[in-house]
Amino acid sequence: MAERVSQEQPQGCLISLINFLVRGLMRLFGMSVRGVRATVMPPDETFKAYVDAWVSERIATWLHQTRAEINPEDAAKVLNGEGAHLHDVRRLIYETLIDAKVTFSQRDGKQYLEVEAYMAPRQQNGRQPHILRWRAEREIAWHDIPNDVRERLIRLREPVTLGYNVPQG
Repeated sequence: MAERVSQEQPQGCLISLINFLVRGLMRLFGMSVRGVRATVMPPDETFKAYVDAWVSERIATWLHQTRAEINPEDAAKVLNGEGAHLHDVRRLIYETLIDAKVTFSQRDGKQYLEVEAYMAPRQQNGRQPHILRWRAEREIAWHDIPNDVRERLIRLREPVTLGYNVPQG
């Protein structure tokens, strides 16, 4: 029994020695495990900003198409959290935007980002306004999906829907 332990131990030492040499060579050539991982997986905030920018541009355009008095550039600033001084635009957005959601899905080996919004035009003549449904979808690269959503897509194997809230100013 003692002979088996001594025979297995050098294999463990050999693997750790090879691992040490490979890491040393990687460092010699300027590649560390953390450095390689950082280039493969950039910060999640970059992707979130990319997705948020596209979604808020779509919603801003729809807000303008629903109510012409809403400037789409100002609405995009408010929806991106940059328009703290645009109180009138924020008020119009709250009056118009009823609900919005963002859905990440996979079909036929491709990933898609969908935004869907419900808006109410200005009420006229005391009648109930007609609710408008807006929808846009685009193909999105796997690495452009935020990490937490990617994990849910893999784990659930079904579309992941997130609510959309107008940032507080």
